[in-house]
This record gives sequence, C-alpha cells and structure tokens, in this order.
Amino acid sequence: MIFIEHGIYEIKVKAGLLLVDATGPFNEETIISYKKALESSVKQLETSKWNQIIVLRQLSLFTPGAEQALTENLIERKSRGLENSAVIGTNLMSKSMVMKQMSRCYDTANIAHQYFNTLADAKAWLASRL
Repeated sequence: MIFIEHGIYEIKVKAGLLLVDATGPFNEETIISYKKALESSVKQLETSKWNQIIVLRQLSLFTPGAEQALTENLIERKSRGLENSAVIGTNLMSKSMVMKQMSRCYDTANIAHQYFNTLADAKAWLASRL
C-alpha cells in the first residue's frame, strides 16, 4: 500500500557540508523522496570526504520502514564519502526516543555521530574531526 509522505525536509550544501532541516514524523515514502532529493547534493560532495549537519524538529520519529530506508541511505552516503554527522534537536519532542532511533541508524551504518543543542557546537565538533 502506498501512503502520503509524512514529514518535510530542506536540503542545502554549504562550505562542504550537507545541511538538512527536517520536521517529522517520517514514513518510508518520505525517506524514498528524501533519498532522491539528496542525490544532487551528494554528487557535489562525493569527490572528497564530507560531513553533515541534521536539524530535527518536533516529533522526528521514523516508522520501522522509514528507519530501515534511512539506514540503507546512510550506508550508501558513507560509501560516497560521508564521515561524520552532527544532529541538532530543535523543539524536539520525545528527544530520547529520537536519539535512540537515530543512533541505531548511524551505528548500523558505522558513521560517527553526536547530538547537539546549537549549530555552533555542531560545527565545532565537526571541525575537531577534520
């Protein structure tokens, strides 16, 4: 059965970073759309190692299918140069559940990640990982 996408996202590339601002919750259809939308940005970055900053808002939980699709997408991004991911929770509901779910995805994909409250802290952590 095909469902309407749940969740929204905005993708940018700036100064060699992939920047994503997303508001959940998310279903598998959204992650499939997200993967397609990411393609041109990843192509810009994949010529070298790169990092990302993900801002999650509201109830940014994933359905089981969306979590699996995200994990597969992270594995692919890692094969294309992604090294580190800084995650910022902004007005995040169920923060501990979101962090647990995201950590499962990142751990399975073997991508270094850390959680932050501010963009400045996220950027400082990524700079320290160069």
